[in-house]
Amino acid sequence: MARPVIPAPLAAHLEPLPHLRAGFERFLAACFDTDAVPAATLERCRRLVAALHGAAPAACGPAFAELPPGEAEALARGECPPGLAPADALALEIAAHLPWRHHDLPDAPVLAYREACGERAAVTLLAALAMFDALCRMTRAASRLEGA
Repeated sequence: MARPVIPAPLAAHLEPLPHLRAGFERFLAACFDTDAVPAATLERCRRLVAALHGAAPAACGPAFAELPPGEAEALARGECPPGLAPADALALEIAAHLPWRHHDLPDAPVLAYREACGERAAVTLLAALAMFDALCRMTRAASRLEGA
């Protein structure tokens, strides 16, 4: 696999289980389909979810794309950067409901994203958001286990 998608702290815990790690890596790569959702959109969402978890983006997985410094700073504060394309703003609106308010996610932004970007993009975005949330949680748990 050309590009690792498992955060380094979590990958270290999976080293003794190479088959599990390889399968997990393939599964995550399928969730992070940059042919369906642009890499920059996924990166914005990844950074926002990490910020909502109180984690550094690097701790929750490798970057998908470089972002302008102003965008990266806004996302680190848990804010949506101004001036984004409508589809990116919708993706971040959806991402903002992860990790702590996923039950409150309204249908409107998801349906608007699907209308703007297509069914495949909407499904990919939702899968990627769930995985960003899970990776942040697993990475934070793995870090705590190291200190136990």
